[in-house]
Amino acid sequence: MNSNKNHTRHSRPTFSRAISRSKLCAALLLAVLVPAWLLAESFGTPMAADLNRSSPAQVSALVSDWHRGNVIVLVRHLERCSRVDAPCLDGRAGITARSTAIGEYMGKEFRQLGLSNSDIYNSPLKRTAQTAQVMFNQTTAKQDWLYQCNGTFMGEALQRKVPGRNLILVTHSSCIDEFEASLGLSESDPDYGGALFISTSDDKTQNKVLGFIDADDWDDVFGA
Repeated sequence: MNSNKNHTRHSRPTFSRAISRSKLCAALLLAVLVPAWLLAESFGTPMAADLNRSSPAQVSALVSDWHRGNVIVLVRHLERCSRVDAPCLDGRAGITARSTAIGEYMGKEFRQLGLSNSDIYNSPLKRTAQTAQVMFNQTTAKQDWLYQCNGTFMGEALQRKVPGRNLILVTHSSCIDEFEASLGLSESDPDYGGALFISTSDDKTQNKVLGFIDADDWDDVFGA
C-alpha cells in the first residue's frame, strides 16, 4: 500500500517541473519566432532612409545631386489647422499660425541648398498654397495632380522635371505615399513639413530615393 502511494507521488510532475517546462516551451517559441521576425524584416518592403541618421556620404550625395539639378523633393504641407485645436493662419482650410515658424526655417534651409536651379509647384488646396507661400514666397495654381494622387503621380512629376533643374513639389502625404509605392518602398506617412528627396537621371529612367528629412531635422542633417 505504501509502495503504491510512493510510486504515484513520484510519477506526478511537481509544480516546479511544470514551471520549468513552461519556461522551456517559451524559450523554444522565442527561438523560432525571433529569427522569423528578423528574416521578415530583412526581406520586407524597404523604407526611405532617415537622412538624420544616415552617413555623411549619403548627405554629400544628396548635396551633389542637388547642385547638378538632379533632385525631385516632395514636401508635405505644414500643420493642417482643421485637425488641431490651434489658431489658424487664415481659415480652417489652411495651416496653423504656429507652423509658419517651421515653414520659414525650412525655406531658409532650402535657400542655403540653393534655389536658383529649382522649379517649385504646389497643389491648389489652401494648406499647400499657404505652405509654399511661407517657405518660398511664391505659389502656383491649377496643379490638380498634386493632390488628386490618382495613380499617375510619379509620371506627372517626372514629366515636369527639367534636366539640370531640381523640382520641389509641395503636396500631401497620400501623394508622397503613392510616389514611394511606385518606387517599391513602404509608405512612410510623413509628418507635416517632411521632405522626401529623390535623385533622377536626365532621361528619367534611373530614379533613386535619397531619403527623407523631418521638418525640424535640417540643422542636424546639414549643420547649423
